[in-house]
Amino acid sequence: MVVALAALLVGEGWWAARDYSGLPPAYRGLLIAFLTAGLVIGGVVELCRMARTKGFDPSRNVMLLVVIVLTLLPFLRGDKVIWLVLFLFVGLALASLRQGFIRRNEQALANLGIFALGVIYLGLGGWFLVQIRLLGRTSDTWTGQTGCLILFLACVKSADIGAYLIGRKIGRHKWVPSISPNKSWEGFIGGVLTATIVASLFGWGFGIIKVWQALFFGVIVGVTGQLGDLLESMFKRDSGSKDSARLVPEFGGVLDLLDSVLIAAAPAYLMLVWL
Repeated sequence: MVVALAALLVGEGWWAARDYSGLPPAYRGLLIAFLTAGLVIGGVVELCRMARTKGFDPSRNVMLLVVIVLTLLPFLRGDKVIWLVLFLFVGLALASLRQGFIRRNEQALANLGIFALGVIYLGLGGWFLVQIRLLGRTSDTWTGQTGCLILFLACVKSADIGAYLIGRKIGRHKWVPSISPNKSWEGFIGGVLTATIVASLFGWGFGIIKVWQALFFGVIVGVTGQLGDLLESMFKRDSGSKDSARLVPEFGGVLDLLDSVLIAAAPAYLMLVWL
């Protein structure tokens, strides 16, 4: 999976640096945006499935529409933030109308709360992920095109791997046993250290960010990514599920793959813009 994803990102960056064989420069990164949209669609389906095991009905179709629009919104011309806020409120209004006409007052707070959670979690998460890809759209090389996104994904996923391996090896002190009994403080620290090392290697080898900046970037991404993993574990425990789905053997569903990525995308984007 890592090799396939790396090949996809490098290949997309290489093709984008050559104008997608004639596509206007403003649309570089569109393939990654469509891929992200497909993943968040799967995330919406899984989140709504977990909600329905608890008897809730969070307007799945409206949520799908809103998260797709938000994910592709970075390609819209003009002030993207205004459109972002507009679509968030329009989506909430549509979900409220559906709730009022179909479910009346039944579980209104819970259903609209889950809808808002899904839109922010998946829609804004997808928006920030695409924005990270677009940071390098004007460069002539693949590292400039997709380097920021590769740096981010390498850091956040290396934190997952480091936390898992180190936690299994030397984990003794439980982190939040009521939510995820297998996570330990040793694994948490190991994940942060792994992300920091990977970020430093990218800073040293590719020059996307400076090494001293990479240290800061790795710590923030390592911490927020593991918080995202903990958040999704909370959803699964509440719904009584071990995994969000059975899509990928040994991993679970789309949310199991994206949990750390979606939460870490926002601080990663802000840091990359600042750095």
